[in-house]
Amino acid sequence: MIKLSVKERREQFLFLGGIFLFTVSLLGFGLFHDFGDSKTISKEDLTDKISRDAEFEELVKVQRATIDTAYKQIVNFDPSVKAVFLENDIRYSLGSIRSNYDRQAFDPRYKTFLQVSLLYNTFFFNRRELKGNSNDIDNLRKTLEDCKLSTRQLKESIGTQGNH
Repeated sequence: MIKLSVKERREQFLFLGGIFLFTVSLLGFGLFHDFGDSKTISKEDLTDKISRDAEFEELVKVQRATIDTAYKQIVNFDPSVKAVFLENDIRYSLGSIRSNYDRQAFDPRYKTFLQVSLLYNTFFFNRRELKGNSNDIDNLRKTLEDCKLSTRQLKESIGTQGNH
């Protein structure tokens, strides 16, 4: 281990302290200095932004009922019921939700309406197909049972004819 004199230790301390202060000041300048790239916001811009935020929040409150209604309609939809107006109501609700995005497509917040509309549209399509597939499966099961019953009856009739 090298033994340093008091003067050399003081010089090293001052040197390291200077490097530390220089580094801290350089980092502080980089973090807190306004380089002029940021745009200053005027009061008019700020009030406009606040009013747009309030309009968005109000629209969300109004559309929440439409979204909930559309969801309930999709969940309760039964394709075996031949009521075209129910399907049209669901499509109208989904179109209403999507139209909110179409009016304000430049604002990324409104993309949520598009995503909800697409999600519910897919949900509606899947629900309709699943219900149709379930009905088809039930019909096939009934047909299979009828076929089994007919086969049993045919075997019995052949068996009784063979005994006579």
